[in-house]
Parts: sequence; structure tokens; C-alpha cells
Amino acid sequence: MSRTPPRWPGPLRPAVLRWLVLPAALTAITLLVISSRPAPDASHGASPTPIGADAAGYDWSAPHGHRPDPRTLSVGVTHTRHSVDDWGSAPAIVSAKAVLTATASYQNQHIFGSGTVNPQPSPGKFDWSSLDRRMALIRSTAGTPVITLCCAPDWMKGGRPGETNWDRLHVAPRPEHYADFAALATAVARRYPDVRHFQVWNEMKEFWDATRNRRNYEAYTNLYNTVYDALKAVGPTLAVGGPYVVIDIWASSNTASHPSALAGACGVVDQRSLAALLHMADQGATTALIWEPQGDTDETHGPALWSATDGHGGGRPLAYAEAVARLQQVLADRAGPDAVSWPVPELGLVRGREGVLLVHTEDDRIDLEVQGRPLRLGPYEVRYVPLRTDTPVEFTFPVAPGSSAPAVPGAMCLRPAAAATPLPEAR
Repeated sequence: MSRTPPRWPGPLRPAVLRWLVLPAALTAITLLVISSRPAPDASHGASPTPIGADAAGYDWSAPHGHRPDPRTLSVGVTHTRHSVDDWGSAPAIVSAKAVLTATASYQNQHIFGSGTVNPQPSPGKFDWSSLDRRMALIRSTAGTPVITLCCAPDWMKGGRPGETNWDRLHVAPRPEHYADFAALATAVARRYPDVRHFQVWNEMKEFWDATRNRRNYEAYTNLYNTVYDALKAVGPTLAVGGPYVVIDIWASSNTASHPSALAGACGVVDQRSLAALLHMADQGATTALIWEPQGDTDETHGPALWSATDGHGGGRPLAYAEAVARLQQVLADRAGPDAVSWPVPELGLVRGREGVLLVHTEDDRIDLEVQGRPLRLGPYEVRYVPLRTDTPVEFTFPVAPGSSAPAVPGAMCLRPAAAATPLPEAR
């Protein structure tokens, strides 16, 4: 989000394989999702305790907000339906806010849906109540706000003014209402002048051309450019971008219509999605947003940062939160411009001046030494290791006699093909 792209001309040619040498921290933050460390959480019925240092040694009692740094990766969140809302348990809210402050540089909020109600139920009538609450949350936790301009009021997509049909939430506005949607975007920008980053729509929902069986990027481009021009009229320095990139992964290259060279045990990445992601990296994108940072009470939620805040003992940091907080800690005090490395294919290092974050990407154990200290990482483990300032920083990997490690681990979730092989172009 460090730069504003120009008005969008439409789909662009993908980069070739050399752009797979992305800032490796993007890979690291993806791999943090599968951290296997147990989550410190309060049991049901237990008395809530003040948030402090957890079992792994991270102190949540004095979190520091992380400002985005355009020179490196910035990590943030996208708030969804349930987040740190003011109707939750008071102690849980305090705890969750500490986790949010420590983990998120950017905080993204949709204008309609994902925890907010229809901001313009009918022409000329606005309801900012829910969006005001979410913006207050972002400000109170030292976040840099991002607003996603989605979704559209019903009357802009064929519904009747004054009504909200949640079953049609993601329906795109009709072309004759693109100017109305742009006017709503400018109203949002004027109401929240501290917001400098805007995304137009999100995952291109409902922008689909059934006849040609592809995204209707022509219609999206028209909406994007209409909103872009309107926002730039409000503030020429506003950063306007979009859409989200949806990464489709197929079971095999035989079932993928557009397979890429990025494949592994997880499947095959769709070339069209990969081309869009690589173009964003080529243009300087340096931000990773974590979707739905609050966990569910029924524990069926995917990786989240804190537990649900609507009950006794909630809002506690989960395992994912510690990994992200440690990553933020290292990035804020990184050891030089090339702080990320992969000394062996299955282990990534994000090094700071006072500590190093180890990211293990295999389903077995790995032994290593850090400054002469032996360590053993379990499957997919993420661990922060403090560094001694009086000892040279060295990493060694003892290998048992007669054993040899494969050049590329067979169980790696996704890996590029040989470096000399260019990615096929999406058409």
C-alpha cells in the first residue's frame, strides 16, 4: 500500500518466474497459519486474568503499535462480522485490544457487511453508526486504517430504497449506479479524513461473465475508474487500489484449466491468480492482511489471533497471535535490509537484532543450533529465539552420518518448478 496505482487499464501481462523471488516474509506469514504451538486460552468458567506474559514469554501487557514501513512487509487484519465489538465482555475486550495492537499495522474494514450495516439505505440517507464504531476501534488500537469500498446498498443493485436484503449483499452495483457508488465512496472519505488507503470492492464478487466463463474485468474496471476519479477529487494523495486477489488451488494440473508452475502437496496454483499476485508484488505491494482475526465460540474457526470476546475469559491471544506479534517485533528491528533467508529449503529465518523467528515448513522434526545452542523444531513449528549480543550469530544444521537432505523437500506444501522454467502466460 506504499504506492497508488494509476487508473486501471484492465488486465496486465503476468511477470515471469523471477518474480517468485518475492520478499520471503510473504511466504513466512503464509506459513505462520500452520503453526502447531498450543494456544494459551482461558478455560470455560475460569476467572479472567489480566493479560501479561504467556507461556512462551511474549509480554502482552505493554503492546506497541506498529506503523507500516514501506521498506518491508507490513502485517494487518481485515475485520469481519465479529471482532472487538463493544457489546462483548469488558475484560475480553481489553485483552483482545492488546493482541490487536501488537499484531496489526493495517486494519481493514468494509463499509457494508463484515460487521457494518447498510451505510446508505436510500438515496440521501446515511447510517454511519456501525462504521463509526469500527473506525473508533481501529483508532483506539493504533491501527493504520484501510477501508474496503464494498458492498453496495440495495437500491444500487435493483432493490427497493430503504430495504436491505442480506442474501444479496455481494451483488455488484448496476452500471447506471456506478456514479452513485462513487458518490458514497467520497462521502466515506470525507467522514473519515484520517483514512488514506481505499480498496475498490473486494474479491470481484458478482463481477462474472457467464458467457465467457471468466471474471468480468471490463465492468470492474469501469467501476474502479469511476470511484478512483471521485476519490482523487476529494484527496489527490489518497491511495486507491483493488481488487483482492483470490488464490485458487486445484487438486492437480489435470483438473486445472490454467495450471501454473507453482505446485506441491497442497495442489496446483491457478496461473491467473498467480499472475495477479506477481503483478502486485512487481508494483511494490508489501502488505499481508489476515482475514477474520477473531475466533468463533464453537472453535470451528480457522487460524485466528484472539478468542471470541462475547464470553467470560475471552479475547485471549491464540498461537497464531504470538507468531504474528513476534514477526512484527522482528520486522520493527530487523538486522539489515535482507533479514529473511532460507538456509535450508524447509526452514525460513526472519532475523532481528535481538531475536530470530524460525519458521519450519515440513511435517517432521528438524535439529539445528543457534549461536551454539541446540534446538529441535517440531512439524510446522514457528519459534522465536532471543539472540545473545555477545556471541556471533551462526546457524548450523547437524546431519547424521550417512543421511542427506533432499534439495527440495517432498512434503513442501507449494514450491516453484526449476528456476530456469518461466511461468506460462495467462490469456
